[in-house]
Amino acid sequence: GNVYTSVTIGSQEWMVENLRTSKYSDGTSIPNVTGNSNWSSLSTGAWCHYDNDSSQYESMYGKLYNWYAINTNKLCPTGWHVPTDAEWSVLTNYLAADGHSGIQGTALKANSGWSGSKNGTDDYGWNGLPGGVRFDYGGFHLVRSSGYWWSSSRHSASNAWFRGLYLQSEEVDRDFNHKKDGYSVRCLRD
Repeated sequence: GNVYTSVTIGSQEWMVENLRTSKYSDGTSIPNVTGNSNWSSLSTGAWCHYDNDSSQYESMYGKLYNWYAINTNKLCPTGWHVPTDAEWSVLTNYLAADGHSGIQGTALKANSGWSGSKNGTDDYGWNGLPGGVRFDYGGFHLVRSSGYWWSSSRHSASNAWFRGLYLQSEEVDRDFNHKKDGYSVRCLRD
């Protein structure tokens, strides 16, 4: 029941908002897990709001999902998917070739919503916002100063690749972290 807008960057069409769904594309409900011990023991898909506070965080930042929700291949609407690690690299490589080498993060960050005066230039309308993270143990951190987005690519049995935008960095971070972490999701057109 959500409506999303999108933007074309190079050869890719990206949603310009973080995912807000509470259902998989087949209509199955995704559990909303609020308790820290429940979150940390998961090995199946789940979502939450930052600080479990929908009124303050849903409209701007969307929901945070663990990687197990991504691994279902049913998280994005029909015709869309969670980008692979390689598809994220297509985006950052395009930005670098288009005059933003070393400052790809600044080009993707929204021009408002970041702590202090650390907003980006949002040159492509991607609207990267700092939705924070829910770590594998259940704690929430870094809203308004960091944004994390899952890829659909595994790194190892317990970790998966993600991209990050940070308050003090002009680049796009590529790293891996625990599949139990709660990150934002951007969908890419099939």
